[in-house]
Amino acid sequence: MPLITYYVKSNGGVTVYKLLNKDLLEDPIVLNLDRLPIIPVYGEEIFIEDKLSHRGIVAQSKPIQKLIDYSYSQLCERLAKSPKNAWVGTKEAVEGNEEYFKNFDKSINPLLIYNKYDDRKDKNEPPTRIDMTIQYNDLTTVLQNSLAMLQSITGVESIGIPDQKVEMTATEALLNAKSYTNNVRNYFDNLKESFKSAGHIFFQLLGYDVDVTVEQGPEDQMERQVARAELIQLAQLVPEEKRMDLVGAITSTLDDNQFIRRFNQAIFNGVSPEVMRLQQQIQQQQIEFQNQIQQMAQANQELKNQNQQLNVQLLAMEQNNRNALIVAQMDNQTDLQKEAMRLEAQMENQDANRAMELEKEAFKQNNENARMVAKIQQKNNEQILNQLGA
Repeated sequence: MPLITYYVKSNGGVTVYKLLNKDLLEDPIVLNLDRLPIIPVYGEEIFIEDKLSHRGIVAQSKPIQKLIDYSYSQLCERLAKSPKNAWVGTKEAVEGNEEYFKNFDKSINPLLIYNKYDDRKDKNEPPTRIDMTIQYNDLTTVLQNSLAMLQSITGVESIGIPDQKVEMTATEALLNAKSYTNNVRNYFDNLKESFKSAGHIFFQLLGYDVDVTVEQGPEDQMERQVARAELIQLAQLVPEEKRMDLVGAITSTLDDNQFIRRFNQAIFNGVSPEVMRLQQQIQQQQIEFQNQIQQMAQANQELKNQNQQLNVQLLAMEQNNRNALIVAQMDNQTDLQKEAMRLEAQMENQDANRAMELEKEAFKQNNENARMVAKIQQKNNEQILNQLGA
């Protein structure tokens, strides 16, 4: 049983009746509205027999959708009626082995047996396989053109058989996107007017009589999509120092998404692009300064290693010099000892010679003294004798 809501416009407002089949469910309600609370979304304006009318996307795409359905149905019929692959050969070649070829598409046995010779010992040609292909190029062409027309009418990417033109430049993609957008722009404009009417009815239900202005509508989202696509295409042309500005511009087209909005707050945090550039420059300078510090530290470490190597070399040279000095001292001491022994022997020889000379002189002196004593004794004896003789 259908539930019917029936509206009647009068000078006092709009009377609402709720009916279940033919029975009135509740008392009529009078709403303080100056129009019926039914909000149409108009499509494209057309004239039918000099009368203004509107036609929507469904009406425009209905014939094309039928053509797409017919093409798919025809393609399915061709696939269903496609014959199996056939074999061509002489009767003598397959006689007795018909089952191998008859159930070839069902069997997993890769071996096919045929009679190589007939009864007359003549050689038979092996059977040849004929592939039964399905002709569907005409249908795919119709489907591709139909999907392209449907995409042009609705502005929505077609889903179905992919386009054979895989390679497409960014300019072609942007032009196609703008073309689809322009084709449905009138629907967005009419939808904006429908939003305005809905807002007017909503405020009248609350008891307010105000003018309603739609600040943002479906066309804004469309403009965002166009801007986002164009900004993404410019990513390869923007200098490195302008990349963050480009990222901010791209993400600003998605500020209605709470996750993108959080990303913007976390990354940009309300900082202006100029300040961000200065921060990036400072960070870059800090990185360069740190790199210079690391290079200087590395150079100092290399100098330190070189100094250590030089110190080791100096210590080795000093030790070698000390060893050479010790050897020289030992050699000198040996020479001195030899000289001292020579001098000592020489002195001993001199002492021995002097002692011998002294002994000789002493012996001479003793002899001289003995002669003198003998002379004196002789003189004394002579004097005594003289005295006695006198």
